[in-house]
Amino acid sequence: MALVDRRDAAPVLRVVPFSFAQAFGHAPAGVWTAPYAVRLAGVPGREGIIVPVGANVVMAAAPRTDGILRIGSLDRPLESVEVPVHGTGHHVPGWAAPIVETAHALARLGGPGPGADLLLHADLPDDTGLAPSVPLSGATALAWTALHGPRLTALTLDALLRNTVDPPHDTADGNALRSAALCGGDGHALLVGSAGPVGEQPCDLAAAELRMMLIVPREQPPARGAAASVAASLRGARDEVRRAGRMAALLRDGRMAEALALVTATQRARVPGYGGSWADTDPVVAAACRAGAFGARAAGGGTAVAAFLPVAAAARVRTAVAAVFRGQGRPVPRFLTMVGGAVAGPAHA
Repeated sequence: MALVDRRDAAPVLRVVPFSFAQAFGHAPAGVWTAPYAVRLAGVPGREGIIVPVGANVVMAAAPRTDGILRIGSLDRPLESVEVPVHGTGHHVPGWAAPIVETAHALARLGGPGPGADLLLHADLPDDTGLAPSVPLSGATALAWTALHGPRLTALTLDALLRNTVDPPHDTADGNALRSAALCGGDGHALLVGSAGPVGEQPCDLAAAELRMMLIVPREQPPARGAAASVAASLRGARDEVRRAGRMAALLRDGRMAEALALVTATQRARVPGYGGSWADTDPVVAAACRAGAFGARAAGGGTAVAAFLPVAAAARVRTAVAAVFRGQGRPVPRFLTMVGGAVAGPAHA
């Protein structure tokens, strides 16, 4: 039975294929999901620990045989993209660029002919700090290889994308985050190196009655903090590699609270790759930890913060962080609470 007809399927898994049929005039061949991801420790582009989170891109897809790629998004109903898979020089809006670049790279493996119709929904808006290119590229790769081949394991597909797709523009950590989206999930954090995944450790937030709270400002702060000095960044990177090793050992031993407490030390280390967002997010991180979060840090390249906390502390953290924003004369931020992400792949009810 198709997902659109499954009464027990999550609403989004029914809406996306239904909308696909309305948009393109035929049913999709399948639906795929890929999670967003956040780095817990380590240096962008190098060693570290990354965990997929419980927010996804959901993509319905069907093959074409005319070499055309058509893309629609439920989040941007007035925008669509239609480009030749093997063409260049066509204008592509920024939100669709990771999709087109991934499809172009994979299409080169199969020669002329294949195309696709794609329709997607992204659980998170683009301003959350979690790079949207990561699940967009991952979901596209899964859909394309399912429709046209080659059939690859997640690890092989991840390695292929590292070697064929240009690094994304919305994060300094795209390859590692995409590795976690494709290869992590289901209660595990991914250990990554400069060349790809090197292992995993248990990190089941739901089982431990923990949550990740994403704190997303409704506007940018009045003045951005200064980036760390080169010397401070180099010291932070050196210390961060060691800290990631300690975190991996704590996760292996089931000491999640202690492992997640190291996330705050990562914030203080001023690791390269995040510009001035470290300083901008310091007051929010401090307030979240005072209110009961085990650890918190800038979520990515923006000013959103990822805080890891017991379920019982969620209300206290929201109250404390809201007070910080009010004290700065800023609107109260959005609070998005989630557990760890599922493994990327075909959608199931």
